[in-house]
Amino acid sequence: MKKSLVALAAIAFVGAASAQSAPASSVTLWGVVDLGVSHYTMPATTAGGAGQSVTKMTSSGLSSDQLGFRGTEDLGGGMSANFWLEGLITPQDGNSGGLKFTRRSTLSLAGNFGELRLGRDYSPTFWNYIVFDPFGTIGAGAGPNITLAELSSGTMGTGNLVRAANGVSYLWGFAPNGQSAVGSGVYFQGTYALGGKVSPTTPPAGSSDGNYLGGRIGYANGPVNVALSLAQEKNQAVGDYTYDNIGGSYNFGPASVSLLYAEDKNGSAGGNMKYKTWELGATINAGPGYIPVSFSDGKLNDAIGSHAQQFAVGYVYNLSKRTALYATYSHINNKTGALASFYGGNGSSSGLTAANGSGNGYDIGVKTSF
Repeated sequence: MKKSLVALAAIAFVGAASAQSAPASSVTLWGVVDLGVSHYTMPATTAGGAGQSVTKMTSSGLSSDQLGFRGTEDLGGGMSANFWLEGLITPQDGNSGGLKFTRRSTLSLAGNFGELRLGRDYSPTFWNYIVFDPFGTIGAGAGPNITLAELSSGTMGTGNLVRAANGVSYLWGFAPNGQSAVGSGVYFQGTYALGGKVSPTTPPAGSSDGNYLGGRIGYANGPVNVALSLAQEKNQAVGDYTYDNIGGSYNFGPASVSLLYAEDKNGSAGGNMKYKTWELGATINAGPGYIPVSFSDGKLNDAIGSHAQQFAVGYVYNLSKRTALYATYSHINNKTGALASFYGGNGSSSGLTAANGSGNGYDIGVKTSF
């Protein structure tokens, strides 16, 4: 009997030692469900015409609806292998379009050297729009209603502005397999995304069309965060697109303030079009929640001088760490033929068009996460 007990103890000891020495791994399932009711109005687009309005159920008024899986394997020596699969969900219609991991799908190796990441992810360009917008680029008050508006029939990009697919990224100053939103100290994200065009090709397409090269460098310490992003996307037909922006924020304690300035351009083949925007915002602590507020302005150097502005304010009431109620109001003022409308993002678009007039947007909803 004693020999049996000694043998069992030895086996248990060896098993425990093996478990401690084996590389650790983890897989996490998470999600966000955000639903609300929105009402949008826009004026007539022609003199004497009828205006537009819509009341609809929308998702992602406060946080982007998502379902995701991420995992990490410890390779030893400070290195890890990581994956991240994040899909867009639209609970208002039961995800009728199906689940696709278009929000992010990456595989990476991380260590003391930083992180090398492959796949589809937010571009360095877009992170400043998210971080320095009190509304996080979604809902009725989203800054991109103005800062990313198409204010004329001319295009200012072909898809890599927000997320870059087929990307190779290097990151420094971020947690391994984390979001590359705000790093610690000096942080950097550089991305090269492949357009995948066949060469040789027939003009006006070019073999490098769709290739994206962008970088973002920032500094975050305590209440201060500043970041600069520069990027170029190749396009032979209308000229290469460039996306440049700089933003900063400061947290005073009771409130934080932020400022973002951006210039988007295309080349001489597209008429040297330039879109300049800026957004001033604040997040004010209010009891168990906070008040986001922002003012955005955008001007395009087209023939008619398209110009649009937006004022937005909201309130978020936290019921718990995972669940919140929210309400948002925004007002868009289009001038000289501008076409800004309620973009919303991630399932919250109004679907309305506008020109030379003012429109209003309202959101009221609830968000929970797991």
